[in-house]
Amino acid sequence: MRPDEFSDHDAAVRDYKASTDPHLTARLGGEIHELLALDLEEHEYAVGVAELGMEVEPPAPLSVGRWLESVADHLVVARPDYGKEA
Repeated sequence: MRPDEFSDHDAAVRDYKASTDPHLTARLGGEIHELLALDLEEHEYAVGVAELGMEVEPPAPLSVGRWLESVADHLVVARPDYGKEA
């Protein structure tokens, strides 16, 4: 996310979820949960997301780990499939 691209972090996550295949968003959410299960130190999460290209800080007052948890939880919430035929 470029700092000038979205109004806030939630808008960026909502856009990603709305514009990305649901299987990919669920997979990303699962991978974030797997990362968090490693129970790393907070600075290790910060280094990891920086190496992966995160260009902005998490929204205050969240730590990187807590923000990752929030993003993962948002991504794995089931979306209704209205209007699609089975």
